[in-house]
Amino acid sequence: MELRHLRYFVAVADTLHFSRAAERLNLTQPALSRQIRDLEDELGVALLRRHGAQTTLTPAGARFFARSQEILAATERAVDDARAAARVLRFGHYGALWADYYAPALRAFVRRFPKRTLQPVELSPAELAVALRRGELDMALLGPVNDALRREFATRLLGAMPAMLAMGAGNPLAKRRVHALADLRAAEWVVWDERSFPGRGALLHEAAAAAGFKPRVVHTVDSLASIFMHATTSHAVGYVLPISKKFPHSGVVFAALKPPAIVFEMNVAWRRTAAASECLPELAELLATTPPAI
Repeated sequence: MELRHLRYFVAVADTLHFSRAAERLNLTQPALSRQIRDLEDELGVALLRRHGAQTTLTPAGARFFARSQEILAATERAVDDARAAARVLRFGHYGALWADYYAPALRAFVRRFPKRTLQPVELSPAELAVALRRGELDMALLGPVNDALRREFATRLLGAMPAMLAMGAGNPLAKRRVHALADLRAAEWVVWDERSFPGRGALLHEAAAAAGFKPRVVHTVDSLASIFMHATTSHAVGYVLPISKKFPHSGVVFAALKPPAIVFEMNVAWRRTAAASECLPELAELLATTPPAI
């Protein structure tokens, strides 16, 4: 038996729902079901009862759930204690641009806590919350956060940034530098992939619904480079963060949106039980209040 089996079982026992547990673990539901069956086969007892979509714990499963939580908590404390000895704070981000953007705050933190070592860890947006959940990060920069993440982690809103439109120089819409979203109901759109950038894909759909139309999505992408490519090779319109201008963007024209616009949120989240938990709120405060490098 491995610790991952305990984590998988605890996730199912906690949610009593295989689909939600699989989503939390970043696994497919069939893969999670196989792991639980393997665990039950190894133990020789049934831990869960499945009645269609309903899942309940057996008496053996309830006792195993309690002990598994104790084991995982003890393991996490042991890992945290070991990392505390090294005084390393693992800071997750996606893309070097964000590390540069918040560099003044990170430098201020190191000056305030000279015995702490910041270890930047670059992951994709979708991987950051998963790594935080697994204890592989102490703190991470996230985009929008939902109620479930707020319950699971401590969070702090760092800022809200109105999106810029990105389009090819040959796009007729590029003649104007400011647009109202309602006037773009006939436009073709490039949308961020929800699986890679959780929350970003929904931004356009929510803003467009408020403006009274459904966007015509022609491409779904997982990178800024892909948005620029589609914008310059078609008449599709993308929506990007203002700091995206720092990336090479030959042939791309940017335009602003009149309020109410599409708004990107940047949040920071951290594990309340992390070894560095006593100083993480201060780092969050610095990230929120220190002027960034623009």
